[in-house]
Amino acid sequence: MTALDAPRVAIEPRVKSVAVVVAPVAATPEVKTRASRSRRTVLLALALVVLANATLGVLGEYSPRLKDPAYGDKWAMFRRQLAARPGDKLVLSLGSSRTLLGFHGAHAENALGGGVVAFNFGTPAAGPVTELVYLRRLLDRGVMPDLLLVEVMPGLCADGPAGPAEQLTLTGERLCRSEVETVERYGFDPAAVRPAWRESAYLPWSKLRFQLLGRVVPSWMPWNLRFDWSRGADAHGWATPPRQEITPAERAEREANARTEYAGSLANVSPDGRPFTALRALLGDCQQRGIPTRMVLYPEGSSFRAMYPAGTGERFVAAARQLGDEFAAPLTDARDWLADDDMYDGHHMFKSGAQKFTSRLTTDVIAPALRRAP
Repeated sequence: MTALDAPRVAIEPRVKSVAVVVAPVAATPEVKTRASRSRRTVLLALALVVLANATLGVLGEYSPRLKDPAYGDKWAMFRRQLAARPGDKLVLSLGSSRTLLGFHGAHAENALGGGVVAFNFGTPAAGPVTELVYLRRLLDRGVMPDLLLVEVMPGLCADGPAGPAEQLTLTGERLCRSEVETVERYGFDPAAVRPAWRESAYLPWSKLRFQLLGRVVPSWMPWNLRFDWSRGADAHGWATPPRQEITPAERAEREANARTEYAGSLANVSPDGRPFTALRALLGDCQQRGIPTRMVLYPEGSSFRAMYPAGTGERFVAAARQLGDEFAAPLTDARDWLADDDMYDGHHMFKSGAQKFTSRLTTDVIAPALRRAP
């Protein structure tokens, strides 16, 4: 008999299903109390988060120091200078890192013999649009300079297909709502600016995290995310150059980096571009308020001047002079005021170069302008 022929035996399972009935246990008053407290705690925490987020968003709209520390740190230094010397005349300089490293306010004050506050409000990559935004912030706070020096940098006056180069640094989260409309008027991309501003207004704990962490624990972040560009400046806003001497090989390398950064933009410099329109608006604001203004084209080494396409530098200077004549804001072309050895990359000065440049600027421009100013 094979296995297939074996009789089939039905095996009855020994374990039968068992119905388990669990009687509900009434919650005790103590359990109810704990649950109620937990719900209240969670709701309170959520309310505090929403309130803190909203408060930070509102503060950011009214306090540029929170959203734009590069401006805010300079403003704090500047306000201390004004508070300490309320009766002195004010010479204020706006511009890019060329200004930041080049205009030595303390040196200018010494040369003028006292009675003047000379302050450097330069910040990296600040072209005409950033200068306009910063000037209007200062005017809104009642600042009225006896002389305003405005840097005009050809590379930052270029207007390419993507718009002004400075929109890469003056991003939407550094602006308040009215300033968003201003920068868009002068060529900034709304698709980049508006979402960044919106996040900074409605989700500030996330969008402004680098600005906030840069205040508390800057060492946790790389230098380009700290927003602390102005913190190393002296009491007059001038930043000490990172090096005071350099080898020929290092100079060649830095000049090559400057060529990579600016050679393309110099080909797009046009007096009909949107950065020039922003410069026109800035000069118009100054003229309307009676602020004596001078434009300054900062020193450039031979390596930097060689980057200009044929005739570009001359056309730029001619257009800037014409604009200056229109708004009574003459241009000082200081490109050849310094030797190559006074700069470490063809357009940023050593301390010695900054002192030489400031001395001549004080003699040729600042002192005569202050004598003529009402």
